[in-house]
Amino acid sequence: MPDIPAISVVIPLYNKEPYIAGALNSIFSQTSQDFEVIVVDDGSTDGGLDVVKEFQDPRIQLIQQENKGVSAARNRGIEAARSELIAFLDADDEWLPLFIETILRLRSLYPNAGIYGTAYEVHYPGSIVQKVYNKSEGERLLSSFFGALVEFGSAIFNSSSSAAPKDVLIGVGGYPIGVKWNEDGTLWGKIALKYPIAYSPVICSIYRQYTGNNSIGITEYIENPFVQHLSTIPKNELKKLSYFRDLMEYSDLCRLEAISRNIFSGHGARARLELQLVQSPCLSRKKHELRVFSYVPPMVMDLIRKHARALSYIKRKIIRD
Repeated sequence: MPDIPAISVVIPLYNKEPYIAGALNSIFSQTSQDFEVIVVDDGSTDGGLDVVKEFQDPRIQLIQQENKGVSAARNRGIEAARSELIAFLDADDEWLPLFIETILRLRSLYPNAGIYGTAYEVHYPGSIVQKVYNKSEGERLLSSFFGALVEFGSAIFNSSSSAAPKDVLIGVGGYPIGVKWNEDGTLWGKIALKYPIAYSPVICSIYRQYTGNNSIGITEYIENPFVQHLSTIPKNELKKLSYFRDLMEYSDLCRLEAISRNIFSGHGARARLELQLVQSPCLSRKKHELRVFSYVPPMVMDLIRKHARALSYIKRKIIRD
């Protein structure tokens, strides 16, 4: 049997023909080459599968299944992984050459961590935003993962800039099935409730925001699955956590993110009821803004939604220039 690789790379593939070659080439350009690649084709209907088959590297394992969604594809990859450490790369994203080297260094420094994450770049049409959390503090275990998310205001790593031990992933049930968004954040939150999180401020991945890997098309009312998970844990148990206050603020932040999406989808009245559950004082301004925004007529909101990508691009151009 071949030697166990230092890390397994799982790529969920669904109709990403224009990008999958770039994702694979970014793996084969790593400074550390001790890996296996597991591509899980989730019922693609384009030519992405043929692109993968053109790569002759024996470290690639190709799994095909009927379309079940990205969480099911990632979980299938987790099951097939031979390494005790698993990294994830979306088919339309790329790694910079130091990603695997950085992850393996974090693993060596902090063997008890539940997640190893790095800083990243978000590529929009016409602009690039770097996401780096407190670079001056260097590589470290985060004192409070939830506090870091509240302070930073967004994800400090993403689905293509993180890795986790296989036993940890399996222990929390893998990626949640049946949720329409935030499957990554839900998994990370479950892990962070049980394990410390290691972080490197080195930018190691490229995340493409404009290739359909977001939930902009969802129009039904949604709830944040991590908030739902927290509701299943007795409050007296949560209060024992040293980071309880950070966790509650993060929970409110998650709730506001869902409320914002629901208002954007035309569910203003129901969202206003949900706003009453947000208690964190530091989020009062955002709460007030969303309440005002919730009164925008559904017809106007539908128009905004149809032109959201163009408006977002214009906003970033104004800020950058």
